[in-house]
Amino acid sequence: MPYFHVVFTLPAPIADIACQNKAVIYDILFTASAETMTTIAADPKHLGARIGITSVLHTWGSALTQNPHSGYQALSSP
Repeated sequence: MPYFHVVFTLPAPIADIACQNKAVIYDILFTASAETMTTIAADPKHLGARIGITSVLHTWGSALTQNPHSGYQALSSP
């Protein structure tokens, strides 16, 4: 089944705040990114579909530096 891979990355200044306030910042990241995904997917100019999404929090980049981001895999159904 076709899917889309989408990544939402926190800007560096906010990533620094996330070190001290993980629960708050990551909740905002997941809420905002999920709302963005479902809103854009529902728009007929884009997919015009209701999507199912799975998100994973990654806190470190491949270079082992702090890089908080959420990765989504989205399946669509018209």
